[in-house]
Amino acid sequence: MNYLVTRFLLFIIFVMCSGLIIAQSNQLQNNLAVPTASNFTYPQSAFIDSHNGNIWVTDFDNNRVLRFDVSTLTAVDELQSLTSPSDFFLGQNYPNPFNPVTQIIFSTKITDDVSLEVYNLLGQKVAVLFDEIATANTIYSIQFNANSLASGIYLYSLRTSNGIDVKKMCLLK
Repeated sequence: MNYLVTRFLLFIIFVMCSGLIIAQSNQLQNNLAVPTASNFTYPQSAFIDSHNGNIWVTDFDNNRVLRFDVSTLTAVDELQSLTSPSDFFLGQNYPNPFNPVTQIIFSTKITDDVSLEVYNLLGQKVAVLFDEIATANTIYSIQFNANSLASGIYLYSLRTSNGIDVKKMCLLK
C-alpha cells in the first residue's frame, strides 16, 4: 500500500512540475516576440551600448524594453574598404560633437550624381543634404543644422556611382 501511495504522489509532483515548465516556456515565448510594425510603436528613447553591440529601445506603450543586437551589421570600416579612396572623398564633420550646426565636406574626382544623407541609428533617413550632380575636383562644404533632432549618434553617407562612404557624428544638446 505504501508503495502505491508513494508512486501516486510522485506522479502528482511530476504532473505539477511539467505544467509549471510549460507555463514558463509559454510566458518566455510571449516576452521574446519579435518587434514588427503591428506590435511596435515609435520608441520613446534609445540607448546605445557600443561595447556589447546592442541598442536598447524603450517601448512605454507596451511596457517593455527591447534589445537589438547590431554587433553583426556591416561596419563602417568594411564599407570603406569596398571603395577606392581616389574616386571621391568624404571628410569628417567639424566640429564633432556639435550643437546644433556642423560642416561636412566632400569631393569627387569625376562629375557624377552624388547624394549626401543623414541617418539615425535605427536606419531612418533624417535629412538629405545634397542630391545633385557634383562637379569634378570641386570641394563642397555643406552646413547641417540639427535643431529638430535629438541628441545622439548619427551616420552620414556619401553615395556616388563609384561607391559609398559612411561616417558618424555626435549631436550634443
